[in-house]
Amino acid sequence: MTAVPADRPTDQDIDPRPRLTRLVLTTTGLVVTRLLIIGVVLLAWELASGTLVPKFWVSSPSAIFARLVQWIADGSLWRHLEATLLAMGVGYVIGCLIGVATGLALGFMPFVQRILMPYLAGLYALPKIALAPLFIILFGIDIESKIALVAITVFFMLLYNTLDGVRDVDGDLVEALELMGATRREIGLKLLIPATLPWIFTGMRISVRYALTAAILGEVIGANRGIGYLIEASAGQYNTTGVYAGVLVLVICCVTLTELLTRAETSTRRGGP
Repeated sequence: MTAVPADRPTDQDIDPRPRLTRLVLTTTGLVVTRLLIIGVVLLAWELASGTLVPKFWVSSPSAIFARLVQWIADGSLWRHLEATLLAMGVGYVIGCLIGVATGLALGFMPFVQRILMPYLAGLYALPKIALAPLFIILFGIDIESKIALVAITVFFMLLYNTLDGVRDVDGDLVEALELMGATRREIGLKLLIPATLPWIFTGMRISVRYALTAAILGEVIGANRGIGYLIEASAGQYNTTGVYAGVLVLVICCVTLTELLTRAETSTRRGGP
């Protein structure tokens, strides 16, 4: 049998953290730990509901789950969820496209950017909740007003992220390419746009939750369908179970959409040069 050299490093030498810590920080360990935390919280909530705190105020996980099952069974959840995701999705795409295009255009035209930035800054600082009643007046309580609110919210986030990405490009590199005879189109396609993509993806990922918030806000203020309408209707009836169930649906949607965009961003960066 071959003897192990005395100076050979052991696992403890390589990673001095306790064995339990190393186990928890593995992929499986993290998943199990997170599920345990959720389980403990739900169990404590279930036991506290009706004993320490009245069910009227906090409901209970079992009641919330039963309400979700009821909504799924009668189809109301899919109908309202479809309305919210449709308004969010269409507004999100419109806002992203116009925001990125405007950001790149202003990045190519610094003179125009200096003229328009005070107006854009003023509109960006305006709380978007103030525009919700205006859009409802202009477009009605149907889906168009929610699309407009989502689009303008996402537009400004992508605009500023794109502009920051353009500003982050090395100016000396742009001048060097111009001296080498590169056209503005070539500089844009081969330098500015690829260099700005990480900023754009970051803006897209961050703006997802704001897009969902804008869609829900529009539905709460004035709508006849959607998860926001469902939550508002439940709150109007003092139905805390329905409110919690609606909020849980929103949390799941937001986490799922953010994770999908994060994975898309990671895949794009790995596939890049």
